[in-house]
Amino acid sequence: MASAYYKPCPELDRCNELIEKYWKTEQYEKCFSGYLPLAEQGYPLAECQVGYFYLEGQGVEKDLEKALYWTEQAAIHGDWDGQFNLGWFYEEGTAVPADMEKARHWYKQAALQGHELALKKCVELGIPLYS
Repeated sequence: MASAYYKPCPELDRCNELIEKYWKTEQYEKCFSGYLPLAEQGYPLAECQVGYFYLEGQGVEKDLEKALYWTEQAAIHGDWDGQFNLGWFYEEGTAVPADMEKARHWYKQAALQGHELALKKCVELGIPLYS
């Protein structure tokens, strides 16, 4: 989880600890339980992860509405993975009506932060980054 993208802080340390201790040992319920309070406090990385847990049904019952909610919170709070993932929700029509305009917006937001998959998606979809 360590990356130059994420600024060092106690919340990032806790996220890394949860990954090491529970995710890598497939104790998904414990991992989810550790991430949820961080997400509820508004930490964008945790919001994105909680969205993923709900999307995949790992450690918690699969719930696309909650996955969308937490992913959107992460995107709004500036998390590049949250922005990319929200673009995917809109492109695929997962838990929302498909909306390519919104998908393009969120892909672009992630790409502007240097998110590699978002940059590729922008090229694929012909989304200009600077206009």
